[in-house]
Amino acid sequence: MTNIPPFLYHAFMAALFLALLLSLLSFFVVVHNWAFLGVGISHAAFGGVALGFLLGVSPDIPALIFAVAAAMIIGLVKRRWGLHEDTAIGILFSTAMGIGVILFSFSKGYTSDAFSYLFGNILTITQGDLWLIGGVTLLTYLFIGLFLKGLILMAINEDLAYVRGIPTAFLYYSLLLLLALAVVLAIKLVGVILVTALVVVPASVAMRMSTSYRKIILISLVVGLAVNLVGLAVSYALDLPPGATMAVTAGSLFSLSLILPRPS
Repeated sequence: MTNIPPFLYHAFMAALFLALLLSLLSFFVVVHNWAFLGVGISHAAFGGVALGFLLGVSPDIPALIFAVAAAMIIGLVKRRWGLHEDTAIGILFSTAMGIGVILFSFSKGYTSDAFSYLFGNILTITQGDLWLIGGVTLLTYLFIGLFLKGLILMAINEDLAYVRGIPTAFLYYSLLLLLALAVVLAIKLVGVILVTALVVVPASVAMRMSTSYRKIILISLVVGLAVNLVGLAVSYALDLPPGATMAVTAGSLFSLSLILPRPS
């Protein structure tokens, strides 16, 4: 352990925890058709990042506030006004991204910082980040473990789940909150633009291999670990950007999965 550079150790552990976190959430993102939601949340977080730099505070907190607010607003628009999530996402992420660009224009000398948040920078990952990622990962597994049957039924038929007494609104907003937390935590590793690949690809590949939701979740975890750890190893060996390498690894695995026969 002493021969491993601290930044590489932090990056490896972050990649490991985020693979476990994002791959689990990936199942629910795909079955709910929320692929675009990760894009909206991550781009909304960029507005918070820019505000943090402008105010001279850690950008992590305002990024989290922007991301959670965006997720809750998207959910509210869907459930109260009946609009599809994509409509709210399209409006919110472009607005928040525009706010971020404007705020960065007032923050002179932060161009490199904006670039690192757009595409990730493993040098910014700290021991404190690892504790936070680990805590959110544990919280997510506890939540999904407690409510798995209700979450599955809600994904299949929300009206039926509600009739059976499942707290669908609570589960819906809780999933959005956990997804917002996961996306913000992943931004340091892969960036605002590339984080969606880690949210969508694992379950998408898994669904090419099985129709059992338990097997899909397990395969998704394996795929997520492979994407993050292989991508990080390749990026380190070839001196490539980690986030971009992980995204390409994810895309490559999905492309390979297309040749598999559809599960019966």
